[in-house]
Amino acid sequence: MERVTQNAKVTANLGSVLVKEPKAFPAASLQVFKSVSRRVWHTRGGGLYACGFFLTFIWLEISTILGEILAAEGVGAFFSEQILELLFRFSVMSLKNTISAFMWPIHIISLSPMWGGIFLGVMFVVFEKFLKDPLEHWLFEDEVDSVTAHPRENN
Repeated sequence: MERVTQNAKVTANLGSVLVKEPKAFPAASLQVFKSVSRRVWHTRGGGLYACGFFLTFIWLEISTILGEILAAEGVGAFFSEQILELLFRFSVMSLKNTISAFMWPIHIISLSPMWGGIFLGVMFVVFEKFLKDPLEHWLFEDEVDSVTAHPRENN
């Protein structure tokens, strides 16, 4: 329940920024995106799996939202008649999307077992050698501790 309350506050703050200071909205949205990304990074181990989970989840959530909006008869109907139904259905779909995102490597391998396995192996090497350090720097650049010059672990 605490997470839902926190998410509602963040959403309300973003809405307030959008209404009061539209020019500041992109920067505020980026900070929220980075904060959520850091949470996923720490929770999922901070590697290729965490990135795959996050990207898969974002893709599935956007697809779900767009599918719901496109299925509505009109904008007015969407907001007046389906908003409660959408919230309930979206919560259930978010749970389904989370479970599906946990299994993102299986989705890749199921496309083609041999090529999917090779792709995952190559991505692991590429991620570790070329992508992990720049990604960590970008995610944690605003939280670098001046004494140790390393990202703080207490997010």
